[in-house]
Parts: sequence; C-alpha cells; structure tokens
Amino acid sequence: MSRSVSNSFGLHGVLGLVVAGVLLTCVARAQPLVGPQIRIDNDGGTFAANETTLSSTDLYPSEVVAGWNDYRDGPGTVRVGVALSLDGGRTWTDFLLRPPPPYRANVEGDPMTVYDNRTGTLWAGGISFAGNGGVFAARKDPGQATFEPTVMTHVSGYADKGWMAAGIAPGNPDTTRVYVAFNEGLQVSTDMGDTWTSPLYLAYGLGFLPRVGPAGEVYVAYWDLGYGMMLRRSLNGGGSFGSPITIATRMDAWNMYDPPTPGTFRLPILCYLAVDPNNGNVYSVYFDTTDMDGGNRNVDLYFTSSYDQGASWATPWVINGDSDPPGDQFFPWIEVDQRGRIHLLFYDTRNTPQNDWDDEAFVDAYYAYSDDEGNTWTEHRLTPNAFNSEDDGRPSSPPSFIGDYSGLGVGGSRAFPCYLSNQNGDSDIFIHRIVDPPGDLDGNCVVDQGDLGILLGDWGCIGAGCPGDADGDGDTDHSDLGVLLTSWGQSCW
Repeated sequence: MSRSVSNSFGLHGVLGLVVAGVLLTCVARAQPLVGPQIRIDNDGGTFAANETTLSSTDLYPSEVVAGWNDYRDGPGTVRVGVALSLDGGRTWTDFLLRPPPPYRANVEGDPMTVYDNRTGTLWAGGISFAGNGGVFAARKDPGQATFEPTVMTHVSGYADKGWMAAGIAPGNPDTTRVYVAFNEGLQVSTDMGDTWTSPLYLAYGLGFLPRVGPAGEVYVAYWDLGYGMMLRRSLNGGGSFGSPITIATRMDAWNMYDPPTPGTFRLPILCYLAVDPNNGNVYSVYFDTTDMDGGNRNVDLYFTSSYDQGASWATPWVINGDSDPPGDQFFPWIEVDQRGRIHLLFYDTRNTPQNDWDDEAFVDAYYAYSDDEGNTWTEHRLTPNAFNSEDDGRPSSPPSFIGDYSGLGVGGSRAFPCYLSNQNGDSDIFIHRIVDPPGDLDGNCVVDQGDLGILLGDWGCIGAGCPGDADGDGDTDHSDLGVLLTSWGQSCW
C-alpha cells in the first residue's frame, strides 16, 4: 500500500459527485469535521501556560478533562492547571489541581490525564518538584462535576515527567487497573487510584509513557537519552516486564537545549505510543532529522507499527507533509479511537521560511488522521496563523519555553487536540472539537435537515457513489436513515 500525506483537508479515498450543485462524497467512514479554536485556560488571564494533556472516554464522551503547566500564581511558581467540560468540549471550567498540603512546592507541573473506558472514570495529576514532593493524582467519577481530593502516588524529590494509563486487568475484563510511569518506575493501582504500589524500576531514560492494550497488556515507551526509542512490555498487569525492545534507532540525537529548529525553546527527544483498542495494533511516532537543506536540519515525524504486541516493529517512515524548503515537525501526540482511526497532533514550522539559527520560531499546530493503520494521512492546520515561540508569557524569556510535549484525546465520535498557541502575545491553551458524524452528507459541519433531504432524495440508490450512503455499504436504505438519526444535531461547533 502506498504511503502518502494529503496537505489539503479533503476527503480520504473519495468518489466526488456533484448533485444539485453540491459536492458530495461517499466513503466508508466520514471525513472528521474540525471545529474552531476554543480557549480552555480562561482563568489564566495573560499568564503563561504550556505542556498539555487531554482525556475523554467512550462511555461518557461528554466528559472531557485537560491539563497544562499554569503560571497564574505569579513569578517563580508553576501549577497544574486543569479544565473540565461536561458538554463534549463546548464549554470549560478551569482550576488549579494541587497535591495534599504537606507535599506542595513552588513548582508543580508535568500534567497528566487518563481515562477508563470500562467505567468512564477520569483522572488528572502532576508532579511536585520539591524534596518532599512527588507524583500526585485525583479521580473524577462519572457524572461528577468535581474531582476527589488528590493523593500522592509516590513521595520523592527525584520524580520527573509522569504519564498515566488505565485499562482492564489481564484475564479480568470486569476490573480496572490504573498506571503511572515516570523516571523512577511504574506504579499500579487496583482500587481506582486510591492507593498505589511502590515504583517498579524500568530503565534509565525520560518520557515514560504507559499504554494499555485490549487484553490488559501494558506497554511503556521511553527515550533512552541516546539514539533509542525504547519499549518495555508487561503481560501480567505491570507485575513484571520483559527485556527492553527497540522501537526505532534514531538517525540523529541532539542536546535538547540546542535543538535543530528555529527558536530558543528546548526540544527533548521523546517517544509517543498508542494502542488500537480493537485489534491490539501498537503504533509509535517520534521526530528525527531526515536530511540537511540549506544548512538546516530537516526534522520530520516518523511512524512505525507493531502487529505482535510490540515484539517487532516496521521500518519507520515519514508521515508529515512539508514545504520547500522543508520546515520542522515536532511534539506529536497520537491516539487511536474505537473504530481504528489514528489521530495525531503536532507542531510545524513549514508555513514560515526560517533557519535553525533564528532566535524566533514561527510555529503552527496541525491535526492529522489515518484510516489505514498509518499508511496515508490527511492533515488540517489548526492555528489561524503561525505564532512566535518567543511570545511565551514567561518573564524569564529568553530562552523561551513552549513545553516539552502536547496532548490529544478521543472519546465517542470526537477527537480533541489540545495545544499551546502564542497567537495572542502570550501562551494560551486551545482545543478543537473534531467530530465524526457519518450523517453529514452535505459537508456543512452539522447533521440536519439538509442531510435528510439528500438521503430521502437518493432513497433506493444502489452502487458506488450513492450520495445518501451514510454508512458506506454501497446503497441508500433504512440503515443509512438510522445512521443519520443517530448523528442528528451533531456538529463541529
């Protein structure tokens, strides 16, 4: 199968027809609809914010939680900012999530969120960077508008960059296990985050990212601080792990404080991972130098896949579009939804000609998706204009800081890229509602009477290209009406 990227956000694998003057398209799965920017750190004012994370669930897709580093408490302080939406991402309430009082510090950050599709439970947490600090987390039960009090998963003055995951326990699909991984190891909770095991050390590295497969298998990806994008795997719920597995060997490794991109921000080399909840396919994306162009290193996104629970990996390939001369792509985040679509968020400098040695970087956020296991991708530019990396809202700049990663979540028929943009002269946190209503036959970003008229006017059509074929089975009949009614009123706004 060919591997390609579409730079215009058109329909993927489409037969286009002009019916009644409207361009209609028919595919097995509808084009996702990308809504406008929604700022979610509303109480942060003009203070800095960076390093995003977001989670939602398929069981309660109207409930969405996001997090970021928040600087609203003034110079020298960092907090974990959290925003909660109970209406599918349309409106948000934001607040600061702090550890229990004995473990608080001036700097609390590295936000993380996680979802449990079995129960619809959400968690948010972070790290307190103090001698008596450590990793903390709080649970939000389904239907509740607030989080439970935070608990310390591990007290330590050395914890760095944690992420969380949740899923069924191996061999027991009626039980949830919650995981947190960071530089000191992996912790497990069997009581929905109330208590935690001591960390099980995994490896020397950074950016330990846990994921849970459909049978409860646990994967942790990380960067070995050299050329290795690495994986540890557990088939017994985090009780023990096999030997390290190489996902990919990088062609380039750089000092994160002197990166191969424009701008003065740092650029750690992290490894990102996602698992298909249906078939267990494991996907990884990372960024690496492809070649040199005009004295600049060309940094691209590389993608690879495993079909044997992470034991072996395909040769990585570049998945992003680009410009000529090329820009740089970095800070990706990857998720897979319940129907196997892969969603991707990343930063990109392609739209402004610039050099690696320029102090300012002009950056855009991009969303991309793949319906064929990562072989082809369709991209959409999210930011209205490229933002200046130096306008980060921090009084200590330069160097600037736009965080070390970005976040994206999926829930139900929606995806939510969550990213920093300095478009307002300081760093703010934005999301988009990307919805997948298969009943949107006329492409106007909402399922409504216009789509019903198309479907009824096409009733009984048989064969490829039926404009009313909402379910992609090749004809227009009662099943398409069911799809449309199920999606009725969904929109990307």
